[in-house]
Amino acid sequence: NTTMNVYDCANDLARAMRESHEFKKLKEANEILAKDPETKKLVDEFLQLSQEIEIAKFQGQEPEKEKTEKLQKLYGVLGLNRDAMEYLNNFMRFQMMMADISKSIQDVVKDVMGDK
Repeated sequence: NTTMNVYDCANDLARAMRESHEFKKLKEANEILAKDPETKKLVDEFLQLSQEIEIAKFQGQEPEKEKTEKLQKLYGVLGLNRDAMEYLNNFMRFQMMMADISKSIQDVVKDVMGDK
C-alpha cells in the first residue's frame, strides 16, 4: 500500500531526526541552558526578537530600530556566555536541517499544486 509507505517514511524521518547529531546536540544544549533560568530567558527573548525582525523583513517592512538595537545588545550579552552561544549555534544548525527537510516537502507540493 503506497499510502502506508508515505506514513512509514514520515515515521522513519521523525526517528532519524531524533537520532540526528543536530537534534542530540540541541537537546543537550537545551538541558544545560535549562539549569540557568536567567540566561534561558535572555536566549528566548533573543530568538523571539529575531523571529519578529525576520517576519517584518519577509513582509517587506523595515524592522523597528528599537528591536534591532535590543537584538544587538542581547547578542553582545549572550556572546559572553558559552552555554548560551552553544545553544544558539545548535539551534541554528537544527533550524537549517528543518529548512532543508521542509523545502524537500514543499517541492513535492509545488509539483502537484503549482506555484500558488
